[in-house]
Amino acid sequence: MYLNKLLCKALGALTVFAINIPAQSTTNSTQKPLRVGVLYENVQLSNLSGLDVLGFQTPEIVAVKVQINPDFEPLLKYTTPMDFLYISSLNATTITHSMYVEPTHTYGNAPVDLDILLIGGPDSEAVKEESLEYMRQASKNTKMILTTCSDAMWLAKGGVLDGKKATTNRVTLGSAGTKWLKVDWLDQRWVIEDGLFGGAQSWTAGGAGRAKFFYVNLMVTKLTTAGIDIRRSLVQ
Repeated sequence: MYLNKLLCKALGALTVFAINIPAQSTTNSTQKPLRVGVLYENVQLSNLSGLDVLGFQTPEIVAVKVQINPDFEPLLKYTTPMDFLYISSLNATTITHSMYVEPTHTYGNAPVDLDILLIGGPDSEAVKEESLEYMRQASKNTKMILTTCSDAMWLAKGGVLDGKKATTNRVTLGSAGTKWLKVDWLDQRWVIEDGLFGGAQSWTAGGAGRAKFFYVNLMVTKLTTAGIDIRRSLVQ
């Protein structure tokens, strides 16, 4: 399928270099950028793979592909500008394999009215209280919250999933069920639930491999119905 081939090309080998969007190309640069928050703390790198799927829709990344292969140029007009906010502790935060990522915001100063909040977290027993308070506020104001693998337990610890259905890595489902009794944990690929008090819709996914398909499905079929303007950039 063309979509799968396109994603494999985009995610398989991407070298970073200066980007010059071709002057003759038409993009939707006048669209207000989506604000995508990435809440992370000692996260496994693969749990943030969905971030790459979302980011592939931006004008900057598609412009890279156009420079490599002009056949991608028609996709530029379907791209969606995005601003990425990295939310964590004050200092650079570790990601697996000793990678350090410096956040743009802390839990205390990050905006809570985002379009999307992607959560990638650590052992739920080691999370900081201020991160839980941020989640609670964001869940009332952000349009959509996404978790992958065991990261749903970070969200659960903040009480955001109370009374809701959710899923997590199959290996940790039993543990999650004994710790957060107010959450209805399901053994499913992913679970979609409406938010508390009319707030963020929650999407929880199982393992990181399943999450790639989860994010593709989200990107091309669901974001528009949630009031988020993601265009048909990859459905051609």
